[in-house]
This record gives sequence, C-alpha cells and structure tokens, in this order.
Amino acid sequence: MQWKEVEKILRENWKYTKMLEYYDRTGRMPARKVPKTFTLQQSSFDMLKAEAQRTGKNMSRLLDEMIEKSIHL
Repeated sequence: MQWKEVEKILRENWKYTKMLEYYDRTGRMPARKVPKTFTLQQSSFDMLKAEAQRTGKNMSRLLDEMIEKSIHL
C-alpha cells in the first residue's frame, strides 16, 4: 500500500483514527457512554427536543454530533 492510499484512508476515517489515538493516550475507549448531569437554558432544551423529534434521533446523540462538529474530536 502506498502512502497516498494510507493518507486517504485516514482522512476518510478520521473519527475512528481519533478514537484510537485517544485510547492510546488514555487507555479508555472514547465510545463508552458516561452519564453526567448538566443544565441547559430552557430555550436551548426546547430547540434540542424539537430537533430530536424532527430527526428521530435522541437528544444525547444530537448533543454528541454537535460537540464532534464544533470541537472536532
């Protein structure tokens, strides 16, 4: 396999590459779900709930996706 092919695979699968890098650094799997309690403004909660109903996704998955997009995990 040539280096350009390796780079292409890494670009296409960056999320999994980051997960493995995280595991190498910490020894913990990043895909494990961790229950936490936090607060949101009522308006943010209402928008999140409406988006969850519109898309059929649960609110936790929507938050995960938003965080991944904004922080680039």
